[in-house]
Amino acid sequence: MPQTSNPLLAARRRAGRVKRWAKRKVTERRIGKEYRSWLAQAATIAPASVNFDVTISILVPVYNPPMNFLAQCLDSVLSQQATNWQLVIVNDGSTDPAVAPFLDQFATAHLDDPRILVSSKQNGGISSALNAALELATGQYIGMLDNDDLLDPRCIAEFSRAIIEQDLPDVVYSDEDKVSPRGEHYELFCKPDFSPELLLGQMYLCHFTVFKRDQVDAIGGLRSQMDGAQDFDLALRLLPQVQRVVHLPRPLYHWRAWAGSTALTIEAKPWAQEATMRVQAEHLQRTYGGGSVTASAVAGLNQVHPRIPKGQRVSVIIPTIGTKGDDGGRLVDAAVASLRARQSQVGPLGDPDALEIEIIAVTTGQIDPIAGVDHTVVYRTDAFNFSEAINAGRAAATGQWLLLLNDDTAVAEPDPIIRMLELGQTPGVGVVGAKLTYPDGRLQHVGMILLPGGPTHCWIGKSGQETGYFGSTLSPRNYSAVTAAAMLTPTSVFDALGGFDQEYARDFNDVDYCLRAGQAGYRVAWTPYAHFTHFEGASIIRRKADSHEAAAFRARWGATMTVDPYYSPSLDQQIHHLYQAR
Repeated sequence: MPQTSNPLLAARRRAGRVKRWAKRKVTERRIGKEYRSWLAQAATIAPASVNFDVTISILVPVYNPPMNFLAQCLDSVLSQQATNWQLVIVNDGSTDPAVAPFLDQFATAHLDDPRILVSSKQNGGISSALNAALELATGQYIGMLDNDDLLDPRCIAEFSRAIIEQDLPDVVYSDEDKVSPRGEHYELFCKPDFSPELLLGQMYLCHFTVFKRDQVDAIGGLRSQMDGAQDFDLALRLLPQVQRVVHLPRPLYHWRAWAGSTALTIEAKPWAQEATMRVQAEHLQRTYGGGSVTASAVAGLNQVHPRIPKGQRVSVIIPTIGTKGDDGGRLVDAAVASLRARQSQVGPLGDPDALEIEIIAVTTGQIDPIAGVDHTVVYRTDAFNFSEAINAGRAAATGQWLLLLNDDTAVAEPDPIIRMLELGQTPGVGVVGAKLTYPDGRLQHVGMILLPGGPTHCWIGKSGQETGYFGSTLSPRNYSAVTAAAMLTPTSVFDALGGFDQEYARDFNDVDYCLRAGQAGYRVAWTPYAHFTHFEGASIIRRKADSHEAAAFRARWGATMTVDPYYSPSLDQQIHHLYQAR
């Protein structure tokens, strides 16, 4: 599992500016050819060449931007391939004397174009300006364009096509990149498909996102008290009513990086970081009845911990054959002692008795008593079958939750079960995985992605300081699968899915369970805040996957391996080896 440490400090010192979560060199080297080709094609796009039966209102709040950037921003809208846009510009009391005359001239030059509206108001902040623009907007969808950024000429056409083809989804968002003052493109952000658990920690949707106008109106538009994180606040307040979200895996928005922009350094607007914390805290209060938000070691990336209701009972199922470790003691004894010692029953807000734990050891034969275990289940006396052991443990379990845990694990950071419950309690989540590291600190599990060659552990074998792609190891998010070495699932979901498939005695059982959960409409989530050390191979010597089980898995899920919603198709498949041990 990944660690929450921050190796990006060195990169920050080298660059002399904010830490970058993106692996810039990886992005440019591995997908540079296709990326450059995409950018080059923009010059061949003919403006006003297509039209769609939907209007997207582009809201541009203006406050003292560099004039050349503002001119390029507005020109990027006029140069759109599609014609079905509305441009609403609101000058928010700019004090730069050049702004008002420029916008007056722009409005006069386009007086005959009803799609262009230019207005001005006293300074009230970005949310106030956006709300003023929203009042003038007439489109079914609205999107926000910063006054120094650029839309790709294909942007509105691509969004409109998706809106129509996907039957009017609630939200549509695209990938993005950054552009320097000299016009150089870099740091392409290939985003995952909609990941609600990632959105809890960071506004990864960001640029460019369009929302349904009527839904934005229904929640009262934007809020000035959240200026600096107003789009994040809007997205989280919309979350309960959002049903369908579409991701366009193409860089259709170019985020300008200059001295006054958070694209270059998040420290350019410290109030934005403070607003982000308020946004997240309010979301926790609305959704979970409370929780905590604390700044992490990475600027702008907060640790968000929802409140856990009292009375959560978790049945921990630990399959074991009593294997001994290097010190001569049984691994299972150490695993149970570690869990008992480092998992409290107090919730994140100091709630007493938030958690009750029962530990169930499941074995193939009689073993000496294990201190700290509530029940020992003997399910068979011959060959070990992990799936059968898990199912036998469930039969003895009495909790609303099941934590599947290998006997060769140890708690690395306090309260891992509480941290997993933080995500598990969220409606729609059916599986939660944890961070696993090897004894030497290297990453063992930070979620799994589906590739043509089969399911793959992200960043396995990498340094515990590895931050992943755009900080992927640093905050909770969704994955297609997580390992059952430390997996939490509601007992009701486990039962609805029929438990683990016993055909997979050793291999693929956890991935199969996760994929069946996804097929049933549940999300698989992962958190870096639940952290175990995994002595993988200590209890069961790892070997090549069983050929029968591998064939059964391919027969059932082979077609699924070609597309992973949380691994962008824009990422060249050539870079998948970066997620594997070398």
